[in-house]
Amino acid sequence: MDGRISVFGDSISTFAGFIPAQNKVYYEGDACERNEVERVEDTWWMQVIDALGGRLLANASFSGSLVAGESFPAGCSQERACQICGAEGERPGCVLVYMGINDYGEGTPLPVFQQAYADMLANLSEQAPEAELLCLTLLPGRTAERDADFFREKYKGADLSAYNDAIRCIVREHGAHLVDVAAIGEPFETLDGTHPTKRGMDQLAATVLKAL
Repeated sequence: MDGRISVFGDSISTFAGFIPAQNKVYYEGDACERNEVERVEDTWWMQVIDALGGRLLANASFSGSLVAGESFPAGCSQERACQICGAEGERPGCVLVYMGINDYGEGTPLPVFQQAYADMLANLSEQAPEAELLCLTLLPGRTAERDADFFREKYKGADLSAYNDAIRCIVREHGAHLVDVAAIGEPFETLDGTHPTKRGMDQLAATVLKAL
């Protein structure tokens, strides 16, 4: 695996100072303090990159973004895909892709989600033809008071497994690499049912590495 690794995700994968300036960030200021995610080394993705012996090239994450959408910041937009490259146009050898939880939360119709996910992978491959795309399925968060059922109830009763099945199908059709964290992992710790705490980041990183 090429040592240059880029990240492509939503709020769970953001961290202040490590994403493009125009992208919305979740993990900054008070959010970092509340969740005890105070260093970039605390994030799930940096833990994975370090464990793989890689180096971060670019983080194209955008808080609140969906895979589906007509334009930036949708994950399927070409503008987002361009962000996986380095400042001098360097291409990654590997991209960690963790997108789709906001589509689930917003109720993106499955056929729309499937097409958008396929377009997203095609755009990423166009930007970095030699890169390995490591695509995660979706894990829910848990709170101290309530387990994963809270997440399901919160998001309109949608079936998360259907979105994960769609990811599995599209990833295989594209020839990318599936990192099936949903098949082997437990929900990670959060304060709000969505965003990992430091312990949640550790749990998610461990699950990703186990799936790899």
